[in-house]
Amino acid sequence: MMGRCPPVRRLLIASLVAASLTALFASAALARVQTLVPQSSIRGVKVGMVASQVRSKLGRPDSNRTLADPILGKTRMMRFGLVEVRFRGVRSNSPVINISTTSKKERTASGIGVGSSERALRAALRGETCRTEFGYRHCWLGQWKPGSLITDFSISKSGRVTRLMLGIVID
Repeated sequence: MMGRCPPVRRLLIASLVAASLTALFASAALARVQTLVPQSSIRGVKVGMVASQVRSKLGRPDSNRTLADPILGKTRMMRFGLVEVRFRGVRSNSPVINISTTSKKERTASGIGVGSSERALRAALRGETCRTEFGYRHCWLGQWKPGSLITDFSISKSGRVTRLMLGIVID
């Protein structure tokens, strides 16, 4: 019987392999759930956070620039790979006003993100509005009123999500 495992040992090994695979898939699903929460956060970053809080969530930014905005004046923009975080001002206590991404990794709990079809997006979300305005197709959650939070999904001409944005409507 050299080289053969007893049936009990084979069953135990098969059970351990199955448990490991289940844990692996469950952790991957959990990571997916936490990347985009409509009307709440992208990768754990929320509107209203300050730079130090954003860095604690995402680490060191790939770039950190000051931009001139025609409405807000000077603003800060940090880039973390394909995620951009914009602040209302350049001070350390300036709040996040917008988080956007073009990454296919950022997904809702139901798997919606960049690359998803508009049809899948509409099937997965509740309370969304979709419209083409000035040649720009998008679907959003929230209301376009000053101070309101918006989750906006840019839609390409081929009907696919190209960008996700979470932000506050500036007055």
